Amino acid sequence: MKHKVIAAGMLAAGMFGLNVAQASLVSVGTGLVYDSVANVTWSSDANLLGTMEAANPNLISQIISAVPTVHDTPNLFDNAGPGNYNLSASDFYTAGHADWFGSMAFIGYLNSVNYLGHNTWELPTTYDQTCGGYNCTNSMLGELFYTALGGTAGTTMPASGLFTNVQADYWSGTEANALLGWSFATVSGYQSGSYKPSSFFSWAVLPGNAGTVRTPGAAVPEPAGLALFGLGLLGLMAGRRRG
Repeated sequence: MKHKVIAAGMLAAGMFGLNVAQASLVSVGTGLVYDSVANVTWSSDANLLGTMEAANPNLISQIISAVPTVHDTPNLFDNAGPGNYNLSASDFYTAGHADWFGSMAFIGYLNSVNYLGHNTWELPTTYDQTCGGYNCTNSMLGELFYTALGGTAGTTMPASGLFTNVQADYWSGTEANALLGWSFATVSGYQSGSYKPSSFFSWAVLPGNAGTVRTPGAAVPEPAGLALFGLGLLGLMAGRRRG
């Protein structure tokens, strides 16, 4: 009987903890994936700019029309006076690549068109201004790579089945200094500051759970709690068999 109880516990762990690293990620609607640990909602298309470009040959001009100027910390790249950068087609490259200014403008464009019914889109935030290199989890992309997806430093971001078009490296919306924006490499888990004219991809994200309206005060089951609940059910079934 002791062995049956142990087996039941192992089964419960298997049923309710199939992938503990991904337990915080859940699809919450068309095009949206919620991360309950970081409390943000990602675009399920990790290269949304590239997808939209392929479908709309006029997209870049529409982005520039919607967001003609990006404001940042004054630096030598600003072409419209200190703290002001005027966009042009040269800020966008092919298949979703863009410099930091183009990526910021793309996010502004998503908000201007209320994409998927939301106008609070942003580039991922980098909270810790001191962490560069591997294992920097105090950023949205770092948390997604290492915590939500269980990634390992020096390896490619694990696949989840929830995201499409994951690219090699992404901009953060956070400046590292006047000349640099933070960037994150999903091919290795490496976080660094990169010159704003560099070419990376844009992964759009929303604050909070943007896909599901929950009843105020309603508890959200935690993965560990679900596992214990499953273990209890299995134990109950085992007890009934003994009876």
